[in-house]
Amino acid sequence: MPATVDDFIQRFGNPESMDDQSASHYLDRFASNAPQDQEFDTHALSSGASEYLGRLPDPQFQQAAQSAYANATPAQQQGLLGSLTRALQSRGIDLGRVFGQGGQVPAQVSPNQYAQAASYARQQHPDVMKDVVSEQPWLIKAMGHPILMGALGMVAGHMMKNRLQSSPAPQAAQPSGVGGLLGKLF
Repeated sequence: MPATVDDFIQRFGNPESMDDQSASHYLDRFASNAPQDQEFDTHALSSGASEYLGRLPDPQFQQAAQSAYANATPAQQQGLLGSLTRALQSRGIDLGRVFGQGGQVPAQVSPNQYAQAASYARQQHPDVMKDVVSEQPWLIKAMGHPILMGALGMVAGHMMKNRLQSSPAPQAAQPSGVGGLLGKLF
């Protein structure tokens, strides 16, 4: 089983080395708050996954969101609906308009209603999906393997970019015999 973030990044260099079980395991580690998973940044997961979801064509996103919601347990459905509505409300969005209910969010929504509301959020308020993924990371797995792989690929890309930006630039070799102030200047 994968052990480190470095393993995760390296595995994305070879797409054939990432099967559904490994991808699922990595998502679980990124979503975990366990001490041994601290290097798997949950913020990187929610940022990368929501960015990937934002790039999906609307029909693909809606189908995946509808399927994930339809196959979720009632408790998971309530969690998804609650996360989505809280994130929308915190931004002052009229939920009745989003759900077409004249001011009220129904206690239960159909998979199609959820998918349409999530699609609206994704298009109009992309940061809402970041909140939803942060609270309900299992959604990415539930949306299917292609979306899981795409989201994890985006996470790996961001992590590689952050590592490159945070590593110090190599210093040019100093000519031999040049020291003191001049050596520091040249």
